[in-house]
Amino acid sequence: MNRRTTMDFVLADAAREPITSPRRGAAPAGRGDREASAEPPPSERARRAVVWILDDSPLEAEMAARSLAAGHEVQVFTDAAVMLERVTSSDLPDVLVLDQVMPGMSGTEICGLLRSRPATVGLPILILTVAGHEQDLVEGLTAGADDYVVKPCPPAALSARVGALLRSKRLRERAERAERVAAVERDLLRALIDQSGDGIMATDERGVLRICNGEAQRQHGVYARDASAAIEALRANGLLALDGRPLRPDEDPLYRAIRGEKVENARWLVTRPDGSIRALAGTASPLRQADGSPGGAVLITRDETDALEAERALRDSEERYRVIISALEEGITLQDERGVIRTANASAERILGRPVAQIVGSTMLDPACRFVREDGSPFPFEMFPAQVALRTGAPQSAVLLGMERQDGSVLWLSVNAQPLRRTDGAVAGVVSSFFDITARKRAEEERQGLLAAAQAAREEAEAASHLKDEFLATMSHELRTPLTAVLGWVRMLRTGKLAEDRRDKALETVERNAQAQAQLIDDLLDISRIMAGKLRLEVQPVELVAVLDAALEVVRPAADAKGVRLEPLLEPGVGPVAGDAGRLQQVVWNLLSNAVKFTSRGGAVRIRLERSDASAEIVVSDTGQGIDPAFLPYVFEQFRQAESGTTRKHGGLGLGLTIVKSLVEMHGGTVQALSDGEGRGATFIVRLPLSVTARDARDRRGMSLPGAGGTERPPELEGLNVLVVDDEDDTRELLVTMLEQCGSHVTAVASTAEALLALKALRPDVLVSDIAMPGEDGYALIRKIRALPSAGGGRTPAVALTAYARTEDRTRALRAGFNTHVPKPIEPTELLAVLANIAASRGEV
Repeated sequence: MNRRTTMDFVLADAAREPITSPRRGAAPAGRGDREASAEPPPSERARRAVVWILDDSPLEAEMAARSLAAGHEVQVFTDAAVMLERVTSSDLPDVLVLDQVMPGMSGTEICGLLRSRPATVGLPILILTVAGHEQDLVEGLTAGADDYVVKPCPPAALSARVGALLRSKRLRERAERAERVAAVERDLLRALIDQSGDGIMATDERGVLRICNGEAQRQHGVYARDASAAIEALRANGLLALDGRPLRPDEDPLYRAIRGEKVENARWLVTRPDGSIRALAGTASPLRQADGSPGGAVLITRDETDALEAERALRDSEERYRVIISALEEGITLQDERGVIRTANASAERILGRPVAQIVGSTMLDPACRFVREDGSPFPFEMFPAQVALRTGAPQSAVLLGMERQDGSVLWLSVNAQPLRRTDGAVAGVVSSFFDITARKRAEEERQGLLAAAQAAREEAEAASHLKDEFLATMSHELRTPLTAVLGWVRMLRTGKLAEDRRDKALETVERNAQAQAQLIDDLLDISRIMAGKLRLEVQPVELVAVLDAALEVVRPAADAKGVRLEPLLEPGVGPVAGDAGRLQQVVWNLLSNAVKFTSRGGAVRIRLERSDASAEIVVSDTGQGIDPAFLPYVFEQFRQAESGTTRKHGGLGLGLTIVKSLVEMHGGTVQALSDGEGRGATFIVRLPLSVTARDARDRRGMSLPGAGGTERPPELEGLNVLVVDDEDDTRELLVTMLEQCGSHVTAVASTAEALLALKALRPDVLVSDIAMPGEDGYALIRKIRALPSAGGGRTPAVALTAYARTEDRTRALRAGFNTHVPKPIEPTELLAVLANIAASRGEV
């Protein structure tokens, strides 16, 4: 069988459908037709069809045009001669609607004339006829009309008939285009088969080999004149499976395809006439006749002998490396040149806690995680070790990388990346190895933390010991100094030898030093009560103007004696505060006496009272020696004095400002110290939350808080969202009852873990937390809260409740992150005043 006949066979499917002659009106196929698609172009599908209507009745023609105008371009003719002239001089319509009965020339005659011309032989024609004129209808259809409509015709029926003719025309045109394309494709297919680099063989429905191109002959080692017969002989006896056994007929891809099965990527061996064995791979597909019956099969093959040998060698090599990599403790990943992970070992699965199937295909170890540096900042993707190695070709070693998981834990990895290169030196991928160093890093952090804590504790203990020694020395000095004067003058008085004026001076000196010593003892007792949490306030509405006037009168003699001017500026009508008048006077007296003490003769001490939003503000400033900026942060700490030792110019135990701060905070207020430096004076600012009058309290709330000594409920607590944390059930219930009766919304929990969940869910306005709790205490809670971002509640105002009421306990609470400190047992008025002040401060912000 020659080459030409074999080509004809493979195209038999297309040849079995006879090529019909062009329909009426079809132009001869040119180059443009051969290159056209079987589908009409988009412009043709989108174009509105053109319909001509020829009817001598203008009314009927207009009615027909209206029926078709919605979906077609319609042109009406009432004169047959004009229409026929247009046919010869312009583009043809897609459909012609033709009246059967017209004067001069009937529709039958016009139809016959159009069918006799090559240009209009295929034009779809719809005849309009009158009911009962069957003879006219028969004549029109005989003359070449495609369809008819009986007058009077409903618009829908006319539109449907026209649409049917249009669809028929388009299908016919599409078939003609497809036939032209098929002719081109047959020629192309013949050329492709002859020139293909793949072996192509085809059989008829009986399994007889009809096609065998040159490459198929070469693959089988057949160079005989009748190649098909030689290859059939080889296929009958020389085909082997990949394991070397003879290939069974039901394994032969070509015969499986003859039975109707599509076979893809089959592989087998063929023993050629010279005894050599080649490996072939191919795809076999069944052929069908036009009616769907079996028509044979086609087999496309390629010689894969070299590839099979290389594949076997590569498979053996990969298996060896896979065993080695799987045995490694470190995680291993292999990424291609695009950074996509292609392989990951079992250790990578174990370290990352993700199955290999989820790792492979990604460009990073875990897309769901946030990657961070040691300082917590994001680790940019482009700086990943593998990405740097792919981009620069430089190996990366011991890069520390943190994976922040959704549960908040961080997995720390030490990552190495080694680029892989092709023979030309280009980077073809990268191998990454990584170790889990989370435990090691955590241990290092804990060790550093312990060292830092130990160092801080040691420094704090040394500082406390030093302060204690200095305080004891100062206290001894301050107590002995007035005692020396008292004892000395008493002994002088006992001699009876003092003159009258000297005796009066002696008694005055004894009295002054006894009062100074009594003041020192009172300060020590106050500090002791504050530290023990036993100092109590007798709270009632207090007008601050009267308090300040009383304090001024006490200090004025000392100021006059020293030549220091007192300059009060007290704003009337500031409003009352809820507090202890005696203790508030003690606060102001301490500040004024300090200012007088540290102001030189001729200087001035100013005291100002004014209202600042919801607070009363007391400002005491002087023109004295000022405060060293280095000492300013410690000015309110107990036993702290800017001067120490035997060179001190001013006496005292250094407790006055500590007492001031404690008393102000017990009133729910704040105190602040300011100074521009030594020699530039100092300013102390006390802010106390204003109270409401009894009448206002009745109007706004209607009742006082039970158990709070009749104290009015602060208006600032209305609607305040409060989160209470205390492990004691009774204390929690007391706080909830107290705050709810003030109009607050209260959520109470018993542990740090519950508090963190409630904080994230509720976002309270203020937190009230106990310090001593089992598991994690209040210090741990506030540290975790302050570590949160602002949007997550990290800046929520917090009040510490504790039975530990020493100054160092209050300092520790403030350093941990609490805004203020209230000692236990809880004084309701004090706590409410603190919360009201926090609420007012938040409102100002």
